[in-house]
Amino acid sequence: MRRRVALRAVVLAVLAPMAAAVVAAGAASADSSSGTVVLRTSPALAGVRLVVGGQVVTTGSDGAARVDVADLNGVKDTVRLAGSRLDARRSVSLAFVKPQPHTTAHESRLTVGLDVSARVDLRISQGSTDVPVSSVTRVRLHSVTGQILDVDPRRTTTVTLLARKARLVGGVPTTQTVTWSVDGLRAGKGVSLTTAKGRFDPFAATRWTLVLRPVAGTVLIDTVPAVPGVSVLVDGASFTTDRAGRATAVVGDLNDVASRVSLASTLAPGSQVQLLRIGRGATKVPKQRHLVLALEVSRPVTLTFHDPQGREIPPQRVSEVVLSSGDQSVSTTGTTAATEGLMVAAQTARQIDGVWKVLPVTYSVKTVTVDGGQAVFAGQQRFSRAQGTTWPLALSLYDVSVTVRDVLFGTRIESVVEVTDPDGATRPVVIASEGVTTLPALVRGEYVLTNRSAAVGASSTLLVSRSSQVDMRVVTRVDVLVLAALGATVCFGLVLAGQAWARRSRRGGSAG
Repeated sequence: MRRRVALRAVVLAVLAPMAAAVVAAGAASADSSSGTVVLRTSPALAGVRLVVGGQVVTTGSDGAARVDVADLNGVKDTVRLAGSRLDARRSVSLAFVKPQPHTTAHESRLTVGLDVSARVDLRISQGSTDVPVSSVTRVRLHSVTGQILDVDPRRTTTVTLLARKARLVGGVPTTQTVTWSVDGLRAGKGVSLTTAKGRFDPFAATRWTLVLRPVAGTVLIDTVPAVPGVSVLVDGASFTTDRAGRATAVVGDLNDVASRVSLASTLAPGSQVQLLRIGRGATKVPKQRHLVLALEVSRPVTLTFHDPQGREIPPQRVSEVVLSSGDQSVSTTGTTAATEGLMVAAQTARQIDGVWKVLPVTYSVKTVTVDGGQAVFAGQQRFSRAQGTTWPLALSLYDVSVTVRDVLFGTRIESVVEVTDPDGATRPVVIASEGVTTLPALVRGEYVLTNRSAAVGASSTLLVSRSSQVDMRVVTRVDVLVLAALGATVCFGLVLAGQAWARRSRRGGSAG
């Protein structure tokens, strides 16, 4: 008896948690708003502590973490940092939280953009100069993102520098590596110094050694087109162009200085820049070099879509847009182009007869895909950034009027027709018995119209290349019943005629 009681206790101890788990799982599945949040930091960092929906999670080695929440609605707004300290030297701050597409039900994917700062020790070396390190009273540090930090090495040699910056470029999360250079030094009365070549990454190193060397001259830099806010590297030092697109740099060696000039960043206020070539300009100042930076400047535009009647087309119907300019092309989706915009080349520099000119860049519309079909004639529409920040694209879309008629009586009937687009998507359309039912804004291509309620003639293929009218002829169930009744009547009449003929034949035989 005792063995049976003990056995029952063991069975209940095993089955009770299983039953509780099943009940909990059923309750969780019943809550349609619950699910899993998949987080990934940009940049990918391990050990980041995040609060999501009131729960604290820590990212793994790949910068990712998962957490189950009771409500996915608005979960993006609940994300915050549980702590800013990443390790003994580095700290993070929240830049943005960007939702990402997901393919799994009850799952939300979020990219958490982080700005990372690191503590660095500065060390100043006398190098080949005879200037004592103790005479350095100020070190001006300059980042590629435009930050300027003045440090007095007599008071402190430890600084905290931004190392990684999270950005949204065209709606896509990206991480910018923030490197630093020395913009200027002050070392006693009448002494001007700079540092050796090379930029410093505070994320990768804990100590930054600055080596002093004399300055031998200045470099005058002009950008073509004139773009303000362009960050230029000269011998590892960064300089930012002013409103006229000009910057002045002090270097230790003017010989072949053009080979040591580059862009510190492709980002400028309201634009992106690409360095095409570095040319020489005239100068009359001793110990100075005049350099011309030929740039291609890209700026954002948004696209709108409309049909020949001027009706606006939802960007969600546009799966692809391809713009072409010479050997360059830009591809995007309609939703991205209409909501987030896209970067297109606006101006480019060209040297014509020895003179640098600024030329506008013109784009032609190569492809616009709507519902799986080509909605434009390639090359017929052209745009340039000088026309404005919004480019209206005219799409070749057509209206098709559809009626459904009864074959037997020729009357128009109300019916539900299933329309299959060129991309295979289907949608039901109610065709009215009175008036005209119009399928608006159809792209060129082959459509299939299927009447599920028809007995015969239920499907027809339509090739759309212009606005037209379609009259579907179908045999309805009423037609089938009428035809069956007529057939039965004819058969019954034939039977009666046969019987009458047989009786006449028998009478004629009897009389003979």
